[in-house]
Amino acid sequence: MSNLEFKFGSEDNPKGHAIIYFEEFDEIFASYVINFPIKGELSKYIPEMFKDQIPDEEMTKMVFPPIPEKFNGNLDSLIKITQSRVDDLIYGGSINSNDTTSAMSKLNALANEYSKLCTDNEFNEIKELIDDIPSSEIELENSKFSEMNESELLAEVTKIFGKIKFSKDNNEIDEISNIKKDLQIISSIIPENRKIKRLLDYVELESNNSEDIISAYISRAYGLMNEDYIMVKEQEDLIKKLEKW
Repeated sequence: MSNLEFKFGSEDNPKGHAIIYFEEFDEIFASYVINFPIKGELSKYIPEMFKDQIPDEEMTKMVFPPIPEKFNGNLDSLIKITQSRVDDLIYGGSINSNDTTSAMSKLNALANEYSKLCTDNEFNEIKELIDDIPSSEIELENSKFSEMNESELLAEVTKIFGKIKFSKDNNEIDEISNIKKDLQIISSIIPENRKIKRLLDYVELESNNSEDIISAYISRAYGLMNEDYIMVKEQEDLIKKLEKW
């Protein structure tokens, strides 16, 4: 939680641009701060003869005026301007306008804190977006299957069912769950009309013909890949027959 006192806007969702104002008796002094979404080195755009006078670091924000200037209006009018521009409005406390060094220091401290708040919020939003990505998509991106062609993927499907049969025979239940994940990833890569995802229904089915149905679905997928529609029709007829038993 920051020490910034928001009069308009919220530290939970900073807009990236704010009016920071101060009070001196009944007068208001203010400056404007912008937190840049794109970072850059200011020295790249300065003539060579002036480069030594510019810090060699990224420019992340801008504050203008660099010393708070008197605002010709009251707090209500400043709030109205802030609302119409959809800025954040931050109260910085009191200053002595004659002590420009102190006023500038106070302004910069608040501007730095606001800039950090904006940057942290951007990071959190990106993290939330990443966290919202389904784990299956992350697994797909990182999986060994992502670079395989369809023929290689179908060969992997055949291997997977060999592994599942071995795990069933040896009562390795946990291993079957891990192997199923590979099948789920492949089914999301391979064309949907191959119906590889349908095979997941038969992985743990203990019927006598489940292995025959799986084999028929894989043969059907090969037929579609090779555009052998006679084989496709034969396997579809066989699947219908087996699924009725």
